[in-house]
Amino acid sequence: MTESIDPAVPLDSHESVTWAGHPRITTVLPALATGLLLVAVGVVSSLVEETLLFLAAVPIGAAIPLWKYLAIQGTQYVITDQALYVKHGVVTRHVTQANLETVQNSAYGQDITGSMFGYGSVEFEIAGGNDLSFQAIDDPRKIRALVDQAASNNDGLGGNDRQESDIPGTLTQWQRIRDEIREIHTTIED
Repeated sequence: MTESIDPAVPLDSHESVTWAGHPRITTVLPALATGLLLVAVGVVSSLVEETLLFLAAVPIGAAIPLWKYLAIQGTQYVITDQALYVKHGVVTRHVTQANLETVQNSAYGQDITGSMFGYGSVEFEIAGGNDLSFQAIDDPRKIRALVDQAASNNDGLGGNDRQESDIPGTLTQWQRIRDEIREIHTTIED
């Protein structure tokens, strides 16, 4: 993992980071275009009509893309072997955490430019609400698969590669119980 994790992300000492990233820097381009247009309007209007619009338009036009850039740099997405984290904030910080065992569903999406340039968004449905999304990230299909794999290995319901579960018994024992309940159900219906 080459990317440093912001200290605001509350990682436990036993967590290992699987992936970390930021939104793509190219998402600044619409704000940059808006800022440049505003600066151009301010400059042209001050030259043509000799107004003081220049004094307001230029600083605001410069601030719009700068703020968007800082917002992107202030956003970090982190996937560990136990949880998902989303950190936002330029001046203040807000961190949302969801344990992998609470991830119920996931979906990724790419608009037309995302399909052409390989970026998109991933949405994670979290049990109990507060769904998470990773916006404008590279290779969203890979990130979704990474989380789906980690979440499925984190349920403790079988397989040698899965973690220990707090649920007593083995998968085979629970399947036997299920079969017995089905048999009782069938007997009652007859």
